[in-house]
Amino acid sequence: MNIWWIVLPLLGCTWAVPMIGINQAAGVPWWFFVCIGCFWLIVCAAAEPLYDWGIRIRRKMGLTRLADWGERMKPRLLPPARLALLIMALISLATAWL
Repeated sequence: MNIWWIVLPLLGCTWAVPMIGINQAAGVPWWFFVCIGCFWLIVCAAAEPLYDWGIRIRRKMGLTRLADWGERMKPRLLPPARLALLIMALISLATAWL
């Protein structure tokens, strides 16, 4: 059982708390939430290159063991992370219509 399938989507669901808080407190226009939702969709689409970029940065910093661990964890971590980002995008877009 991959624990990340539980942890990351639940973490993505917590994104509703700040979105609802911003919507209630500030009277922010709907397009703000649409922009945030589009941002999370772009990050979701570019998750693999961003993950690889992070591993390369760790190697350049001399954190080779951490970079090796990141490469080993990529197949287990990236799909649940994409799901969490998609949940965050959907929450942001749904907040635009509240």
